[in-house]
Formats: sequence, structure tokens, C-alpha cells
Amino acid sequence: MENLEQNKIDSEEQEKTKEEAKDTPEDVISEEAEAESVKEEEPKAEEEESKPDQESSEKAEETQETEATPEGDAESEEAPSEDDVEKAEEKGEPESSEVTSEEAESEDAEDELDAESFYADIVERAKELVVQTDWAFVTTELSNLAQKVTEGPETASEKGKKLIGEFEELRDNFEQKKNEYYEEQNRKKEENLAKKKDLLKSLSEIISEEKWSATKEVGKIKGQWESIKLLPKNEVEALEKRFKELMDEFEDHKVDRLVKKLQQEEENLELKLLLLDKMDGLVKKLEEESPDFEELEDSFNKLISQWRKVGRVPSEKNQALWDRFNAVQDTFNETRFKFDEKYRQVIEKALEKKKKLIKEAEALVDQENIAKAARKVNKLHKAWKKAGNLPQKDENEMWDLFKAATDKFNEIKSENIDVLREQEEKNLEKKYELIEKANEEKDTDNFDRGHQVMQNLMNEWKKIGPVPRKKSSKIWKQFKGAMDEFYDRRREAFKGERKDQKENLAKKEEILEKLNELGKHEDPALAVQEAKELQEEFKSIGYVPIKMKNKIWKQYREACDVIYDRYRALGSDLGLEKKLANQGIDPDTRKDIIKYQKERDKLKKEVSGIESDVIQWEEAKTYFKPTNRGNKLLDELQEKIDKADKSIEEKQDRITELKKEIDQLKRSSEADDEEE
Repeated sequence: MENLEQNKIDSEEQEKTKEEAKDTPEDVISEEAEAESVKEEEPKAEEEESKPDQESSEKAEETQETEATPEGDAESEEAPSEDDVEKAEEKGEPESSEVTSEEAESEDAEDELDAESFYADIVERAKELVVQTDWAFVTTELSNLAQKVTEGPETASEKGKKLIGEFEELRDNFEQKKNEYYEEQNRKKEENLAKKKDLLKSLSEIISEEKWSATKEVGKIKGQWESIKLLPKNEVEALEKRFKELMDEFEDHKVDRLVKKLQQEEENLELKLLLLDKMDGLVKKLEEESPDFEELEDSFNKLISQWRKVGRVPSEKNQALWDRFNAVQDTFNETRFKFDEKYRQVIEKALEKKKKLIKEAEALVDQENIAKAARKVNKLHKAWKKAGNLPQKDENEMWDLFKAATDKFNEIKSENIDVLREQEEKNLEKKYELIEKANEEKDTDNFDRGHQVMQNLMNEWKKIGPVPRKKSSKIWKQFKGAMDEFYDRRREAFKGERKDQKENLAKKEEILEKLNELGKHEDPALAVQEAKELQEEFKSIGYVPIKMKNKIWKQYREACDVIYDRYRALGSDLGLEKKLANQGIDPDTRKDIIKYQKERDKLKKEVSGIESDVIQWEEAKTYFKPTNRGNKLLDELQEKIDKADKSIEEKQDRITELKKEIDQLKRSSEADDEEE
């Protein structure tokens, strides 16, 4: 900057000097001479510009020497040479040393500006080059620019040095970018090499395993192979050679496979025609007298299954074959429907279901709540699939009616989209209310009540119709989020109880072992008594881990069922058995007691019956009047009464004996218990 200001001042002084010299004739002559001199020097301008930088350097040194000489110091100044004087005269310049110094400084400034312009052009060109990706071209061009910089004019200004530095930085950044690019290319080449080797391995495995039908897979491998372009040059030829060998081998075998495929298709055609002939034969058997419809249906279904397992047939005969296949099925179903009453009932039931579904679908058009009706359509479609199959002709007719009804509703839904949206908005409001309730309940510490509330809210949620689709997922997340928060808190609260739950589980498992042992007890009645105590203990134990809840309860019920089933197997003696067991009487003694008691009860019942008869007979005697000649019927009644009295006496004696036996057994059992 100081040089530029100095050059500006020198130029102004020089112009001022020229203005002052215009009034003298010598000045006019000098100006003319100067003009002529300029014209003579114009052709030399280009030569001066192309001179080596050394001349500029020498001029700069001369200028520095001139500037170093103090003004007014005559002794330190060198006398100008004759050549210098002549040049000065030709240019019309003053011969004084002061004027010569100013001109030198001006020339240096101009040279410096030229140098800055020179390097600025180089930097500008470099900026244009470094953004390009033609790495070889840009590298060459930057090298040429670097050579220019090396051979370019010297510069002492900060700007010139900065421009040279900027060029070097651009070049270094480009080299770094180029190196990174080539490193990335080399990495990709290695990756691509590995990919192609994997593809070769896959193709080789297909061929070694003789998968000649893997046309699609091989085609995919070929496409991937061709899409990989960037590879190390020394690997390309060998890879392509190996790939071509494998592809040629596959193609050769593929031709053979296609020939076999065509042969197989012809064989499949013959087999399918044979199956169709057999199916036609089964249709005829349906018309025979008293056919076995179920057996014929089973055979027909087997033929259908075999048909579907048979492979492809020639494409030009495929459609005609399928038409005949569908026709014979229709004929079979129609014929069976005509002659098989049981089948007809099944079909009629399925037909009735589908007719009902059609009516429900047709009724949707009158449904005021379009949102709920839209939901019902989906349910009807699911029900249709479960309703059972009809003969193909009937199935097609019913389906056409059902589809027409649902399509008509869909048209109404489209026409009343605003109503549907309004209803969806109402449903949305209802679900927002449920979300609010769930949020209110999620912080409760009464987890049992909270669980019940959440379950009720979920049931209500399911009953509400659809909402706008865009908000459906959002509100569900809000609702489920509140429930999840509650159940997370509930699980967290239960963590402290898990230790107790594990202890409870151990206690219940111990009781289960005892119950299982009671299931094998020799005394079922006593087992029941002991089981009741264990059951009370089992129920008094607290919760077990939730994942074991159902399992442990199932084991408990199974163990109890075994105990009580064995007890119920005792039959009508349950009460007495239980009573005796409570008295501590052993099972064998109980059996004897029960046997004697049964006999005793039986005898009592017999005595009671006989006594009833005796009462009737005694009453009957009152209807006879005594006579001297006697009465045969009366005698017979008396005989029956006497005989009955004797029987009662005998039975009473036996009853008394049995009572003694029972008491003795009980006393003996109690004595044994005391001894123990």
C-alpha cells in the first residue's frame, strides 16, 4: 500500500511538472520529440514485456540504489552516462537525478501491479480447475500453472505473496482430494472384486449341484455381475473368463432341461387327461342305484388332489384342460346334490347362510350409522368365507349377489362421505372421553380396581365405531399409553411382592405333593377328610407369580379331583364311610361295619314291611264273623299272621346280633387306637 501511495504521489508531481513546462518553446519541441520517440518505441513494447524477470530485478536494484542516494548530496551521486543523457533527452525528461528516481519508482509500482495481475489470473484459473473431476487433465493443467508461477515475475507485495500461497493451497487441496478419490476407487475395486468372487461361488454351486432349473437365480447373478464395473485391471480377464465358462456350462444344460421339460409337460397332459376320465367315471357312478356317496366323494377329492399335484402342461392346451376340470367338478356336485340327501342338506345349510349374509349386506344401505355399517361389511366378508362352499355355479351366483350388495353400500358410503366423516368424528369424541378416563385412572394405587376399570374401558373402546383414519393410530397410542402406564406401575408395585409370591408358590407346591399322595391313600374317605384341611391351607396362601397362576391351579384341581373321584366311587356308603372315618375307625373294620349295617338296615326294612302286612291282615280279620263251623279264609289270615310274627321275631334277633357285632367292632377299633 505504501508503494502504491508513493507511486500515486510521484505521478501527480510528474504531471504537475509537465504542465509547468508547456509554456516554453523548448518544451514544445521536447513534447514533439517525445511523441516521435513514443511512436518509435511502441513496436518495442511487446519485446520489453517478454524480457526475463531478471531485467525487472535489475531495474528494481537500480531503483533501490537511486533511492538510497540522499537528495542534495552531490558527492554521493554518480555522474550520468552519455547514454542516460541521450535517453533522457529523447524522452524530453529532465537530466536531474531527482526526476530519474521518481520514474524508477513508478515503473516498479507498475511492475508490481502486473505481477499481482499475473498471479491473480493464475489463481482464478486454478479455482476453475479444482472443482472438476477430470483428475488427469486438472493435474496437468495445475502443473503448467505451477511452472508459470515458478517462472513468473518476482513480487514483494503482500498481495502477490498471498496469491502465490493461495495457488499452492488450491493445488495441495486438489491433490488431497484426488488421492482420496483414488483411495476410494481402490477400496471399491476390492469390494467389487469380492462381490464378483461371491457371485462366481454362487454360480459354481448351482452348477455343481446341477440346479439346471435355477434360471431366475442365474439371471439375477448375471445382472449383478454386469452391473459391477470397477475392478482391479489385473483381475478382470481371469474373472470374465471363469464367469463365461460357468455360464456356458449352465446354458448347455439348460437346453437339455428345456427339452426334458417339454417332454414332461406332454406326460403331465396325458396324466391329467387320465384323471379327468376317472372323474367322469365317478360322476356316472353317482347315478347308479344306492351309491356310497361318501366313498365317491372321497375318491373324487383324491383325484382332485392328484390333479393339482401334476405339473405344467403345454401352454396352448392349458385353458381347455382347466375348463374341462371345472366342468366335471360342477357336474359331480350337481349330480350328488340331486341324489345325495345328506349332501343336499349340507349345501342347503351353506346356501341358507349365504343368503342370510346377502340380506344383511343388502340391509346396509338403510343403515343410518354409515360408520358402523362400514365396519359390518368387513365382518360379513369374514363370515362369507366361513359359511361353506357351494357347487361352483351356485357359488358364483351367490357371490355376485353378495358383492353387488356390498358394492352398492360402498357407493352410498362414497356419496355420503360427509355423513361418514361426521359419524367418525362423534366416535372420535367418545374415544377421547375414554382416553380421559384412562388417564384419570392410570395413577391409582388400587391396582385391583384399576385393572377392572381398564378392562371395562377397553371393552367400551371396541364397541365404538371407526374414527377418521388419520387419527386412528394417534388416539390408539394415547389410549394404550395410559393403560401401559397403569400396568407398568402395577408391575412395579408387584415387584416387592415377587419374593413373597415365590415363597407362596413353594408352599402351594408342597401342599400339592401331599394332595397327590392322598390321591393314592388306601382309605378314600380319610383322604377326603385330610384333603379338606389341605385345601383350606392352600386357599389361605397368597398370590403366586402370575405366570405360574394357571399352572399351579390346574395341578391343584387335578389332585383334588383324583381324591374325590375315589371317594365317590364308594357309592351309597359315602355318609357312613365318612362318619366312621371321623370316628377314627380303620378302613377294614369300616368295611365290616358297613356290611353289617347294610344287613341290619335291610332287616329293619323287611320287619317294617312285614309289620305293615300284619296290620292289614289283622284289620281284614275284623270283616269276618265267627261261626261254629269255622272260616277257611279267616284261618288262612291267622296262619299268615302267625308266620309273619315268627319271621319278625327271627329278624329282630338277627338285628340284635348285628348291633352287637357292630358295637364290638367299634370297641375293638377304639382299643387298637388307644394301644397305638
